[in-house]
Amino acid sequence: MSKKILVVDDSPTLRKLLRFYLQKKGYTVEEAHNGRVGLECISRDTFHLIILDMAMPIMNGAQVLEKLKEMENFKTPILILSADKEEESKATGISLGASYYMTKPFKPPEVVERIEEIFKERI
Repeated sequence: MSKKILVVDDSPTLRKLLRFYLQKKGYTVEEAHNGRVGLECISRDTFHLIILDMAMPIMNGAQVLEKLKEMENFKTPILILSADKEEESKATGISLGASYYMTKPFKPPEVVERIEEIFKERI
């Protein structure tokens, strides 16, 4: 069974790029263009990993993480992708329940490699 990943980012280019690389590795990918849509996806489906941008319009990554903390038994690992290199942003994401953090810009193969590490850690 293919692992299912949700990519929540307001950049259509980034979502398509991640989808392309992740699908080449055999993952099933769903996309959400903002945090609110991402939460709707999470409420109706199960994912093995969520890739979450911190800076988005409508509902940012921190707001999404706050909502996820309210969900009982929510255990899905979250990889934050952020252009903000500040330690404060990273600390905020981790304190709100994110498991992993990467800064933008990045090369898509780096993200795929990190995701594969995450899945190995969680076996």
